[in-house]
Amino acid sequence: MWLTGKFIAALVIGVALVALVQGYLDYQREREVFDRQLRGEAAALGRALGRGVADVWQRDGEAAARQFLEVAATKSGRLQARWVWLDAKGHDEPRATRRELEPMKEDQIVVVRDDTRRLLYTYIRVEVPEPRLGGVEIAQTLEQLDAYVSASLRTQVLGSASAVAIAALLALALGVVFIGRPISRLAAKARRVGTGDLTGPLHLRQRDELGELAAEINLMCERLAAERAAREQATEQLRHADRLTTVGKLASGLAHELGTPLNVVRGRAKLIVDREVEGAEVESSARIVVEQAERMTALIRELLDFARPRTPKKSPVNVPNLARRVCELVATIARKGNVILTPPAPDEALRTEADDGQLSQVVTNLVVNAIQATPAGGVVTISSRVVDQPAPPYVGGTGQSWLTIEVRDTGSGMDEATRGRVFEPFYTTKDVGDGTGLGLSVSWGIIREHDGWIDIASTPGQGSTFTVYLPRGGNA
Repeated sequence: MWLTGKFIAALVIGVALVALVQGYLDYQREREVFDRQLRGEAAALGRALGRGVADVWQRDGEAAARQFLEVAATKSGRLQARWVWLDAKGHDEPRATRRELEPMKEDQIVVVRDDTRRLLYTYIRVEVPEPRLGGVEIAQTLEQLDAYVSASLRTQVLGSASAVAIAALLALALGVVFIGRPISRLAAKARRVGTGDLTGPLHLRQRDELGELAAEINLMCERLAAERAAREQATEQLRHADRLTTVGKLASGLAHELGTPLNVVRGRAKLIVDREVEGAEVESSARIVVEQAERMTALIRELLDFARPRTPKKSPVNVPNLARRVCELVATIARKGNVILTPPAPDEALRTEADDGQLSQVVTNLVVNAIQATPAGGVVTISSRVVDQPAPPYVGGTGQSWLTIEVRDTGSGMDEATRGRVFEPFYTTKDVGDGTGLGLSVSWGIIREHDGWIDIASTPGQGSTFTVYLPRGGNA
């Protein structure tokens, strides 16, 4: 709502300035009009009195003229009039200074303002049969002007304040409706997009820039959703391709692994068919056939489950148990390479929320790579534990406690340049045909989707340790 507040403040300040300027101009204009009215009224009365005084003076003399002026001034009510001589002192002396009355020698009317007494003096020169320059002095109080000005000023202030208040209320209503609420909804939509939620299009009915922005955001979300779907599909295809590659490696060992139980089944079945066993031995041979058949079925099922594409679904996973299943699956590869495979010890407390199939793929990739990097007689150790440490900056979040899966080998290790590129797609140090370069890249993507990361510790000639960090429990 900061933008709405700024908009309202700017509008109110603008209206206030306009109202103040307009009020001041109206105040000055009304004051000048009223002042002109006072001057015009005094001038009109002065001219009339001047003509009357001149006529009476010519006809009846000075005394009659003064009496006429006194009577006329009494009837005027608000105005006071008297006869003055410009060169007189005492009773007939004008209240204005001689310097102020100097223009009367040229002009018929002179107006002098006395702000000390709050009076306005109007002098009208009257031609009389005397060698002296005289005229009528009309005094008007400015109290009426002051009262009018005060009332006008109050009116202007109230009018300006009312205009500002109305503008503020109108700006508030329009700002909230047309700016505040739409921007709040746009901000909420942007926050959802930032968290990866591209659903729920934003509909703004207003046809302005904000409405156009909302339409563009909706279009952007549609494009991002389409790109996400395509990216997820491509990612899943890469993961499936990596699984199939691993399946090929496992199948070559599985074929040898199935040979022993098949020979046992064939031998026991032949003994039964040839009736070379009787009684309890027949039952024992049949039981051995069943056990070996179940063993082969379990191996094939594990291989098929590993290869089958599935929809990602997180659920509680016991990490040591998952690692032990992976060790059983790749045991043939380890035996062919004469590598000792050490699984983690069972621990029911080491659980996390993860997709079982995806996490199995990660651990399988890491273990197979470790076996292939380890010379004959070497050891590959898988372990799991809880560690407390801050996550790297690119992971984000505030989690400090992590469940780790460590795959440690006693191979040749890696130099710094290789460590910096192992998670690049299609990068591999293996011979042509031995690897696609997708395993570690796919594993990295899976773990990042689980809000974790993979760390590498390796020294040339001393082996490597790949450590998978996963959020503990369901606190991801």
